[in-house]
Amino acid sequence: MTDTVTLEALATDVKAQLKSIGDDVADRTSDEKIKQLVGEALDGLKNDEEFVRKLRFGSDAGDTQLVGTKYARWGLSVSDVEWLYDTQMTLRGQRNNRGGQHAGPSEELTRTFESISAARYLSADTVRELDRKALDDMFPRIPIAEFHGKDRTLARAGKFELTGAYQRAILAMDTAESGFGSQLVGAQYVGELWEAPRKLGRVFPLIDSFEMTDPTAYLPVEVDIPEMLFVAENTANNSAEYGTVKTGSQRVQVDAKKFVIHQMWSGEMDEDSIIPFVPFLRRQAALSVAHYTDSLVLNGDNTGTATGNINLDDATPAVTKHYLAFDGIRHAWIVDNTANGVDAAGPVTLSGLHGLRSKMIDLTRLTDWGHPISKRDLVYFSDPEAADKIALIDEYLTVDKYGPAATIFNGEAGSIAGHPHVSTIAISKTEADGKVSTTPGNNTKGQVVAANVRGFKAGWRRRVMVETERLPARDQTRIVYSLRLGFGRFTPTGAASGIEAAAGLYNITV
Repeated sequence: MTDTVTLEALATDVKAQLKSIGDDVADRTSDEKIKQLVGEALDGLKNDEEFVRKLRFGSDAGDTQLVGTKYARWGLSVSDVEWLYDTQMTLRGQRNNRGGQHAGPSEELTRTFESISAARYLSADTVRELDRKALDDMFPRIPIAEFHGKDRTLARAGKFELTGAYQRAILAMDTAESGFGSQLVGAQYVGELWEAPRKLGRVFPLIDSFEMTDPTAYLPVEVDIPEMLFVAENTANNSAEYGTVKTGSQRVQVDAKKFVIHQMWSGEMDEDSIIPFVPFLRRQAALSVAHYTDSLVLNGDNTGTATGNINLDDATPAVTKHYLAFDGIRHAWIVDNTANGVDAAGPVTLSGLHGLRSKMIDLTRLTDWGHPISKRDLVYFSDPEAADKIALIDEYLTVDKYGPAATIFNGEAGSIAGHPHVSTIAISKTEADGKVSTTPGNNTKGQVVAANVRGFKAGWRRRVMVETERLPARDQTRIVYSLRLGFGRFTPTGAASGIEAAAGLYNITV
């Protein structure tokens, strides 16, 4: 039996449903109903930790506590007040240019700081003692084979503290030369400086990082996978054992290196005179940490001779240059494994970009760094001018076609074969061989780096510390930001020549 619906019955039913919807909407849009719905929604959001975290990310939590103070009138945040308090505390008791002593933070600044911050101070001696204990705990775990000559004899006798390696580590971690009193720890502004590379950087945020509990860390690396064997069924009670296979392994050493930003400021840094500049000074420090950590992982090269450094090919780098700390990603294919470098010898092409992936295949160990399961693991980096040329390639997938996912990485310009492409000023134009000349006019070629970010690790040993010192004889104040950072590159062979997680296209006409 089939039901028959007449047009008249259908129209009556639709009209009744529309009236019901209208009555419901009218009820829901009354003032009382709206107030009830909003209240219920807000109550739910208050208990949503992810929403609260994102809401606080836009501005410093607790800024409302500054309302009514002179710091609020200058637009300072909680982090700004912490920075200001710390700089004034380190000046307390030091001579000023008026023949007296610096009074330190004002009573109003002290009260404001104590009401909004949970920061605390540790003495410089305590900070150094924590590092020393980490060294003492670490050295007995280093294999004897890692020591040589007299050091090996001392290590066998358990006298690690007398070895040259130990003494060098002590010198490297010693912060006495920059310690001027107590160090503020746990402060919001210190945490933000520590996070600056993650929030403002374009390269460093993509590298997995870990917090180093020791000045030297060893990371295990899987070299190859065990072979699966085809065997016959064992039926006898005295059957022979099946053959065994080995799983190769190596380890990567990550050493924490010390970096500083040392600035001098003219005139008194009294509280009232410096207040207008605090947000600017903090932001500039954060931008500096972000840029140079990007540059470190890309451009690191510890070659300190008159020729050969990839960042200064025909001159001797100053011993304080940041890139001398360790070898980075570009060094892997320019110097260590030159087979992974490709000479473009002309304009950049899509086939040239795609070809870099085939350079990153390790057939011996069945590892394909260039074609990862997750496309986000392989990232293309280029200097800005090379990025502009890439954007003009007809086949290149630009942001307007790539969609909203392009905003996942800072500076992402689009996608190459489904992999992110990031333009960064941390890569400069170079000579035809991919290295930077000391003569700017020689640096006319572009460069593209392909890196599987899973092949590299960054380690934090010490968060950023900020120290201030008044120099009355010069009528100047010095500010020193210091941090300790390490970087490791995975190699299955134990030698840098075995690195396959990076490749590069150089000598690009831009």
